[in-house]
Order: sequence, then C-alpha cells, then structure tokens
Amino acid sequence: MVYWIARGGSSLRYLVFGTGAVGALVGGKLALAGFPVTFLARPRIAEALQAHGLHLTGDRTHGVVEDVHAITEISGMEKPDLILLTVKTYDAETAATEIETAFTEPPTIVSLLNGIGSEQMLSARFGEERVISATLTTAVQMIKPAVIHVARRRGIGVELDHPLAAEFISDLEAADFLAVTYANAERMKWSKLLMNILANASSAILGWTPSQVYSNPSTALIEIESLRETVRVLRVIGYTPQDLPGVSVSLLARAIFLPRWLIRPLLGKIVNDGRGDKKPSLHFDIGRGKSEVLRLNGAVVQAGSRLGSPTPANRLLADTLMKLVNNQEDPERFRNNPELLIQLAREYGVPGI
Repeated sequence: MVYWIARGGSSLRYLVFGTGAVGALVGGKLALAGFPVTFLARPRIAEALQAHGLHLTGDRTHGVVEDVHAITEISGMEKPDLILLTVKTYDAETAATEIETAFTEPPTIVSLLNGIGSEQMLSARFGEERVISATLTTAVQMIKPAVIHVARRRGIGVELDHPLAAEFISDLEAADFLAVTYANAERMKWSKLLMNILANASSAILGWTPSQVYSNPSTALIEIESLRETVRVLRVIGYTPQDLPGVSVSLLARAIFLPRWLIRPLLGKIVNDGRGDKKPSLHFDIGRGKSEVLRLNGAVVQAGSRLGSPTPANRLLADTLMKLVNNQEDPERFRNNPELLIQLAREYGVPGI
C-alpha cells in the first residue's frame, strides 16, 4: 500500500503516470512547491529517482527533489485526486486499462498528451467529468535518468471547464508555472498540434535537424503545406488557432500563408530558436512499431478526409514515417536524401513541388 504524505497544506494529491521529461517537470515542480506527488516510472527511472533525487535544470528552472516518492506499478496504491497522464499517445489506452484495474472509482485524469483523440478515448472510458485537458508548451527533455533540462520555459494550458481545474491551476501557479486557462479544450489541443508537427515528421524521416529541413526550399515547402493544410482543416471545423502559453500560434497560422520565399526563413528561425539541433520527438519512433505521428499528422489527415479538406502533405509525412516505424522501409534510403521525399511529395500531389 502506498500512503500519501501531506506537505504544504495541499488538498490535491498527485500521481504522475509516465515519468518522462514532461511528467518529471510538472510533477517535480509541484513536489518542490510542497505538494504530495507520487511518480510512476519504469524501474530504471524509479531507481535513479530514489537513489539520486529528481534534478530540474535549464531555462529559469533549478531545483532538486531529494525525497522522491517513486513506484513502478499502481496496483494497491491509495487513490490520488489527480492523475497527470504524461505517457506517449500510443500508450494511452494501456495506461487507461491500468487505471481502470487499479481504482474502483477512477480519479480525475489530467491529459497532457500530444495530438488529437486521446481525450475522447479517456472520456469514453471514464466519463467527461473525470478528464481535464491540458498542454505543456515548455521545451524539455530528460538528458539522463532523473535529470531533466528545460531548453525554453513557457507554460501550461489547462481546460477551464472542470470542478478541479481552478485548484489545479492554483497549485501550478504556486509551483511557478505560467498557467493559462482555455474555454475550448479541443481548440487548445489543435493549436498545440500545429506546434507539434512543425519540422517533426520530415526531420525524423530525413535524419535532419529542423533547421536543415527549412534550409532546403523543397522540403521547407512540404512543411509549409502541411501547416497550411492543418489550418484549413481547423477552419472547416470552425476554429482558428489560438495562442498558447509563451507561443504565438495565431501569428504562425497567419504567417504561413505569406509568400513562400518570405515565410521560409521566418519558420527556419522559429524552429531553430525552439529546437535548435535537438532531434524531433518522432525521430525516436523509427523502428519501434508505434508512433505519435498518427495522432499528429495522421489526425489532420483523418479530419481532412472526414470534412472534405485535402491533406496530401500530412498524408505523405504520416504514411512515410509509419513505414519507417514499422520497418517497411529502410531508414537509410531516406537519410540525407531529400530528393526521395520530394519525389514522393509529387506522387502524393503536394502542390508547388
């Protein structure tokens, strides 16, 4: 049995489900602020957390959680008030099953997952009243077990329409987060998707840095078209992209429709400032048999197909990356070979190629 140790007078008890970079940052800052947090982690990560504590480093982020409450399974633990779900989207259903098994009355789940569709799955299984949609815009990575580095500090967006949202936001602010509320959770998630797909799939396919993708006129054009398609799909849904904490998404959404010769250097600067030479998240999916691209570019394709809005660039990126993920294509064929991706773009009917 896992028991909670109340600290700092907090009325909310947190379980971080998936202690990667995002979970470690959010849970770590809450723990540093004195809130009761338990970290569910893989054995290697849990061992490092217990042996050395959780180290938070980087942009305006410094601190060590010395007494980390880390576990490797949730069976038998006392029910938390909020579960911070921070797994990869392709592991969300497995996580939901574990939560269902562990708790007779499931707690409220804060979904910090990328892409589109996970909140709908969670709501179908647990009820909308048990799901809070949220998104982290801070750029963070786990550089080694139990050590995270914030490359660019931004903030967290949180769905406002939930009884526990106000208390959760208050805790986040006490933990030194910029927390911004949003009335429309779906619009918030679509706006974040626009940032998630920026120089992600194309960079992973080519084995390039994001700045390399935008230095090539043709691969940059594929990128620009994928962003334009996403905004068009959003318009059909009835949304316009909105700003997120520390990110001017609305400005990006307007800028991508400027002439290509003008927008390419601007986007190159945005991705270079935001990611630099860091490998995109989708790079690590290659050869693993599962990928978040289905909830990112793939979600754009699905919505576009349903709504009658063409999405050839997003389809190209999702299809090509999934072939690499499933070992149906040799990654070496595409590595440093933009001509192959450009030829495929022509076959997919990406305009302007």
